[in-house]
Amino acid sequence: MEIIVQGTGESFYTPNQVILSLNFFVKETNYDEALANGSANVLEFVNTLLSAHGFTKEDMKTNSFLIRKETKYNESTKTYDFVGYSYNQNATLKFDYDKEKLSVIMEEISKMSKPPFYKVDFTVKDIKACKRDNLTKAYKDAEEQAQIIAEASGKTLKHCARTDFKPFTTEYVSRGYDSDMVYGASKDMAKMISKTSSAETINAVFTPQDVEISETLYCLWIAE
Repeated sequence: MEIIVQGTGESFYTPNQVILSLNFFVKETNYDEALANGSANVLEFVNTLLSAHGFTKEDMKTNSFLIRKETKYNESTKTYDFVGYSYNQNATLKFDYDKEKLSVIMEEISKMSKPPFYKVDFTVKDIKACKRDNLTKAYKDAEEQAQIIAEASGKTLKHCARTDFKPFTTEYVSRGYDSDMVYGASKDMAKMISKTSSAETINAVFTPQDVEISETLYCLWIAE
C-alpha cells in the first residue's frame, strides 16, 4: 500500500540580522552633474555614516547602478520632453541586529544633505540551519500522518520510498501547491523619517516581528 502525505515544518525565529536596502537618487539637468552629485551623496554616506559605525566601504554592496535620460510626456505636443538625467544606485548593508545602533543610523541618514531612500528588513543569518530544522519537522509530520493512515487501514508502516519538495503526479495530492518559497525576510517596516526624529524616538516605536520559516515536504510511504 502506498501512502502519499504532505508534511509541514514551521518555526518562528527572533531576528538577529538587519538588511538595510539603500537607494541613492539624484536628478540633474545634465549627465555630468547627475554623476558628480550622485557619487558625492554615496561618498558622504560611506565616509561619514559607515566609518562612524565601524563599517568599511566594502561592507556596502552595490546591487545596481544606473544613470539615465529622463523624459516627460507633453500632452500639447504629444511628444516626450527631455527633463534631465537621473542617478540611481541601489546598495545593501547587512549587520548584526542591534536596535540602538539601527536607531542611530536611521537618525543620521535623516540628517544627510540628500539622504537616500531606504527600507529595513529583519532576518536570521543562518537560513540554512533554519531550513534544516524545519525539513526535519516536515518529515516527522509526514511520518506521523502516514502512521495514522496505515493504522486506520490495518497496515504496518514500513518505510519512506520517496520525498520531494513538489507534489507527486497523482490524484491524491493537491494541485494548489506553490513551489516558490521566500525565506528570512520580514515585511518592510522602515520609511524615510523626518529630520526632527531622534534615535530615542525611533528606538521606542518598533519591535521587529519574528521571522517565519516554513518547509513543505511530500513523502511517499509504503505500508503492508
